[in-house]
Amino acid sequence: MASLVGRRREALLLSSGPVLGAAVGAVTNLVTSTWNWWLFGALLVLISLASAGAALVPGSGSGGAGSTYQNPPCTLPPGTAVFAGRDRELRRLLDARPPRSGSRPLVCIITGRSGSGKTELAVQAAHLLASRYPAGQLFVGYRSHADSAGRLDPLDALAALLVTVGAAQTAAGPGPDGMSGQWQSVVGHKPFLLVLDDVDHASQVLAVLPRSPHSLVLLTSRHMIPGIDADVHIAIDTLPEEAARSVLRTILRRGSRTVDDTVIDGLVATYRLPLTVRHIADRIVAEHVPLGPHARPGGRHLHGVGLEPMLATIQALEPAHRLVFRRAALHPGPHVTAEIAAALANLSIRDAERSLTVLHHQGLLVRPDPHGFGFHDLMQSLAQPEDTVQNDEASAQARGRLFELMACLLKRANTCISAPIELPVPDSFHAGPVVPMTEQQALEWLDHHFDDLRSVARLAIECAWPKSWWLTAGLAYFMRIRRNLVQAEELNKAALEIAIVSGDLSGQANCRAQLGTLHRVSGRYSAAEEYSRTAMSIFADLRPGEPRNQAYCASELGVVLYHLAKYVPARVLTQQAVDLYRAMSDQRGEANGLGNLGLISRATGDYQGAREALTEAYAIFAAMENHRNRAWMLIELGTIDRLTGEQHRALAQFSEALDIYSDAADRNGCAWARREMGIVQRSLGHYAEAGALLEAALREFEDLGSPRNVADARVELGSLHRSMGDLAAARSHAQAARDMYAGMGNRRGEVWAEAELGALDAAEGQLISAAGRFGRAQRVYEDIGDRSGAARVQLELGRLELSRGDRARARDHLDAALTLYTQLNAPQSAEARDLLAGM
Repeated sequence: MASLVGRRREALLLSSGPVLGAAVGAVTNLVTSTWNWWLFGALLVLISLASAGAALVPGSGSGGAGSTYQNPPCTLPPGTAVFAGRDRELRRLLDARPPRSGSRPLVCIITGRSGSGKTELAVQAAHLLASRYPAGQLFVGYRSHADSAGRLDPLDALAALLVTVGAAQTAAGPGPDGMSGQWQSVVGHKPFLLVLDDVDHASQVLAVLPRSPHSLVLLTSRHMIPGIDADVHIAIDTLPEEAARSVLRTILRRGSRTVDDTVIDGLVATYRLPLTVRHIADRIVAEHVPLGPHARPGGRHLHGVGLEPMLATIQALEPAHRLVFRRAALHPGPHVTAEIAAALANLSIRDAERSLTVLHHQGLLVRPDPHGFGFHDLMQSLAQPEDTVQNDEASAQARGRLFELMACLLKRANTCISAPIELPVPDSFHAGPVVPMTEQQALEWLDHHFDDLRSVARLAIECAWPKSWWLTAGLAYFMRIRRNLVQAEELNKAALEIAIVSGDLSGQANCRAQLGTLHRVSGRYSAAEEYSRTAMSIFADLRPGEPRNQAYCASELGVVLYHLAKYVPARVLTQQAVDLYRAMSDQRGEANGLGNLGLISRATGDYQGAREALTEAYAIFAAMENHRNRAWMLIELGTIDRLTGEQHRALAQFSEALDIYSDAADRNGCAWARREMGIVQRSLGHYAEAGALLEAALREFEDLGSPRNVADARVELGSLHRSMGDLAAARSHAQAARDMYAGMGNRRGEVWAEAELGALDAAEGQLISAAGRFGRAQRVYEDIGDRSGAARVQLELGRLELSRGDRARARDHLDAALTLYTQLNAPQSAEARDLLAGM
């Protein structure tokens, strides 16, 4: 697998989920040839079509439209190499103009029966129009006619789109309306092109429809969509006879097959639906046997489409290949791999792979990318005989093997990405030998197969499989990395209900542990504390079988209590986690715990203890070559340097962390590093640089849906604006931050913002209000044991009393501040000393 360094990992989630899933439907709706030449030809034709289409695209010659968008996301599948008979329809799409209202995007809908080439027409047009929409070209395949577990609902589409553009859904608004609002804020008035494939109802469109008049939305559907006012409607059906003849001849010629013209004439006189023409061509290329109108095995029809050629192919299959074909149709996701087919058919991987290859060559499966085979929805409907019940015992057993396989593969991938919770998932015979993967390779595999994994997890929940939590808990860490918090929470809540009904204590603990982390990441600390405490208690009762997970819960609970400013119990639990990890020789867990101990020590003003814990953690992460966590330690060590006045060393630490996070495409880490660099630049008096860094960090955190980080950035921006004399802007940021902290129950953050508001009151001459704010802050800091915050308040109160003329009280406050800052080895001690000397 190729390295992901320097690329947007977020874009891969959409391409591996909705895009690749929709590509299955797209490619099988096409008129194309076998895979041996298809991908290569697609690239050549796309290049030539883009050149020829430049003259047709309005404004394509300006060249300046895309210059302001660096590396815009593009998740369009490639177009087919053989595309004919749709010139008039394609020109209508290329010539379409935005509505005059100027308040909504241009909306075009392509309708037609299954197999008529709707998706291919949309994709061809999208590639030709891409230069007009430089903000990004995004493909969402709803798969509305797949089984329920494999369909994308509006939440799925929104989650994929938000991740692709580098944002993430917030847990505060888990419904389509809340996430749609966030998507709208990301799109704004930028020129995006969206292809929404296989749409069945208006809610799928309205959830993601941009409000920007500069965007274009191409829809494909089997019917018109009530509630969607399309500017252009194109209805397609079978190909013209001459176009079908041209396509069939081209495919056969490219496959080095020669068929008599009379046979071709007979075929196109009977079959002109693109899907059917493609299947016939594939069958001829594979077997050297023309499948003509005479080969009609009885005449099964579906939605008016003649399926005789496909049925003839299925009936001619060897029993082993037919079994794989039928069992593979039980998979709800877009990719049927050899491992999946082997599990479903209970065969060896080698035999399953051989059958998939035959099915592909016979035109019953497609392979639009290297990650697996796929079904067209019509082909999938033919995979089971009419007298077969999908829920029979054999099908249920096949699904059970599929669930176990995917759980096993998830466990392997989680090991490679150092997921903190260990799942008791046994190895699967159908998983094949363990292939060592780097962290980046495992992340790439998860990206490509995320839609398959999520679909299987949903199917397991639909089937009330008792071990559904193997899948949902196994997906949670990866979904958290990708900031897909809403759906991770949804899946684990559903699996928790199944575990409760079945009395599975391990499942209950694992789901609760994951839910605790998801709530903590989204700033819901009270709920996070409850979930984590309950999970830790259950894991403790399950000892000695779950010590690592017990340690994880203790560590998580320690972090939650840290955010709630309950430092004493936070330290006790975190040290407990470190001891458990050490006893198990789990270096990663130990290093994580040491890092958290460093945070707690810093929060309570023990900078030396913090530096020691963080340095030890850094050494462990460096030895493990765990670069993302090494960057975390660099940030924390740089913060200690900043607090102790070593600004240039702090800046070097933050810069190195930024380089690591940039290479890992970790936007949250990059924003964090920029925020810290902005604080240093402010302290050095470089206000312009500080403002640029802090504003960039705030935008990133807002896009990522990280409320605590947003609040932190706002407080720092407030401090910057106060230093620059813009008190109104400073107050706006500080008040917004205080409200956010209060909503999260983050006492330390709330009192930090309150102290900043007190400083603003003092600067504006509101001395009574300032004294009240500082007094409240002092009480909270003393209660939570934050010496750094207490020192800051004492310094502010000293300044305040000096302005009032009460030199005695000022001296008391300044003496207290000097003592605390000296103990902390903080540079503010010099300021307190200077104020005292000047009295």
